Amino acid sequence: MSVILIMVLRMFKRDKFTKNINDILLMRFSGQIGIGLMFFIILVGFGCTTMAPYFAVKQISSKIQVDTDELVQTYIKNIGDYQVFINNLSRNFDFTCSEKEQTQLSRIAYSNYLIRKISLTPYGQNTCSSYSEQTHTHDINSTKISNYGENMSLWLSSKIDSLQRIFEVHWKGDKGELIVSLEPIVEEILRNKYCDDCVLTSVSMNEEVENFSWQGDIKLYSKEPIYYVSLPNGLRLSSYIKPEIIDKTAQELRMPLFLIGCSIAAFLILLRRSLIRRRLSLHALVQRGITKREFIPYYQPIVNVKTNELYGCEVLARWKKKGAGLISPMEFIPYVEKSGQIIPITNLLIEKTIKDLSIINWQLTNRVISINLVPQQLENLELMNSSLQLFSKSKISVKQVAFEITERKQFENLAIASEVIAYLKSQGIDIKLDDAGTGYGGFSYIQELNLRSLKIDKMFVENIGTTDIKLSLLDSIIAFGKQAGMEMIAEGVETKEQSLYLLERDVYLQQGYYFGMPMDAEEFSLYNQEIQKRHSIILG
Repeated sequence: MSVILIMVLRMFKRDKFTKNINDILLMRFSGQIGIGLMFFIILVGFGCTTMAPYFAVKQISSKIQVDTDELVQTYIKNIGDYQVFINNLSRNFDFTCSEKEQTQLSRIAYSNYLIRKISLTPYGQNTCSSYSEQTHTHDINSTKISNYGENMSLWLSSKIDSLQRIFEVHWKGDKGELIVSLEPIVEEILRNKYCDDCVLTSVSMNEEVENFSWQGDIKLYSKEPIYYVSLPNGLRLSSYIKPEIIDKTAQELRMPLFLIGCSIAAFLILLRRSLIRRRLSLHALVQRGITKREFIPYYQPIVNVKTNELYGCEVLARWKKKGAGLISPMEFIPYVEKSGQIIPITNLLIEKTIKDLSIINWQLTNRVISINLVPQQLENLELMNSSLQLFSKSKISVKQVAFEITERKQFENLAIASEVIAYLKSQGIDIKLDDAGTGYGGFSYIQELNLRSLKIDKMFVENIGTTDIKLSLLDSIIAFGKQAGMEMIAEGVETKEQSLYLLERDVYLQQGYYFGMPMDAEEFSLYNQEIQKRHSIILG
């Protein structure tokens, strides 16, 4: 197994991964494969075998259910309701026991394999039947089970020396009595289908608990039926199994379950390693992307809809990887935030933003550049100073910078963060609470970090025009912002209706597709020119 992984990793050497990362993977994976992992695989395999009895019962139950239902359907098709069946049958006879009627008895019994014997007893005469062998009545036990109307009843009979029970339907008419003995086909087939005497089948009346048709010693079988089904005529057929069949089936299942368990364990190991490899690979690729300066800023405009002027823009990270095109931030942002690689990426974005916006004379305006930070950055003054140093040789002032902190990430030390934020404010830098109302801090961050600006998340804005409860939350956030005298920016504005709704509530700083999608530097330069032209026309 280790040889295969090493070969695979060597193949990767020639493809995407750097030499260093492959060396790490080779040492990590080849070193971990050994007795411990084999023990884990075998342990999981044996763990699965402990479930063999459970699956054995499920398998047996399923087989018995299918077979029983099939046999019962055949029984119902050929016999069905006893009263209808025997009434129709009685019309075939004049109850004379003539030679013709005896031949007819044999023919009917022969044509229906569920009938063992049909007997006729004309009043005042001897009995005749479809079965020529004579059976002495003193050798048979008969018990009445139920009456079906005034002229029909169901009996259970058996020979004294036999465990086999035979159902008999007795019918009395004006001319005599008709008895139909039914073959115990269902019981007999199920009893020996899976192994000798493995299944015990009993019949009871639906409203009775006690079974009256056993074909063996109930003590040898399960206490509860493994399956039961309702029959016509108020009967219920229940099946019980011997523990031996469970043991036998469980033994047959142990090896397949062991192999399945080993396969699951091996799959989990490979899956875990795949995730580790992907994480390490992504780390290396991101690091290479930072080195090659592949991360670029995209700009989404923030508009003052009161004056139709550009308030500023939010800087959004994009990864323009050679040969792979533009990679969505969702593919890498969650990872780089955890790995800490977001810090050099942020600095790279700031450098490029300064260059891009200086070209369009951003420094000659009072427009704001909003840059996203994670709590880790705002809890380290040294990190923040290194970022601010990037503006030292720029014409763009740090006073045009606003840092956005998302509420979806939790601060580890609010006291330190508060000190860093106070320092940034002293430099003229605004701090905005992004995704307000969606994450850890609630509005406690506003108080503890002394924030004066917030951005209303898209999840609230998109419910404008609906009856969703989030719409009332939006109104509450706006009311809170007004009462606290905060600057508010609404994100995710995509329609005119949303924009007007917000403007009516004095939320006039808005951002979203309605005003412009995130753009690269060239597109944003054209957008900036266009909005300046429109504003000049309005003023002119």
